[in-house]
Amino acid sequence: MIQKLTAQDYKKMPWKNGQGFTLELARSHGEGLENFDWRVSIADVKSAGSFSFFPNKQRIIGVLEGTGIVLQIDKNPPVSLLQKQFHAFNGESDVYAELINEAIRDFNLIYNPEKYSARLQWVSCKSANSWFSNGNCVLIFNLQGKLELQVDGQLSVLNDFETLLVEKTGSPTQYIASPEHHGDFCVIELFER
Repeated sequence: MIQKLTAQDYKKMPWKNGQGFTLELARSHGEGLENFDWRVSIADVKSAGSFSFFPNKQRIIGVLEGTGIVLQIDKNPPVSLLQKQFHAFNGESDVYAELINEAIRDFNLIYNPEKYSARLQWVSCKSANSWFSNGNCVLIFNLQGKLELQVDGQLSVLNDFETLLVEKTGSPTQYIASPEHHGDFCVIELFER
């Protein structure tokens, strides 16, 4: 199944801690903030604060827009994240975030590590425009510009802030991005265990 998701498909949801809102791009199934195996979302972080807890989940977070944030995770040394950098941590960790400068927009993947392993990366058409993935679920988020993608020969066009969701099983799938695209896009791969 190949599905294009636009802003009309995204769902605005309150944070578990009630201190903000998340724009949910896609999820495995279910409703609410607990009933899912994986979930991809974007959140605007306007001030310092604690993260919500997600028991039995793994998280990968990155900075989509803005200078960056500093994460204090449990008693570990602080982690500074700038644009398009990601960091993984346990959903049960005690996490406090401070803004480096202005408010940021972050990009989140939360998933059940007993059911999935995950890989999340920014891709530039300047460096790579063709790749294979054997992910059972692959999401491609286009931040800006027109991105033409061929997935096993089927053409899809993503505009600003749109996502392509590909769910497949079996042999690896080929992805080809048009080299005319001048921006970066995010590729999230989920592999069933």
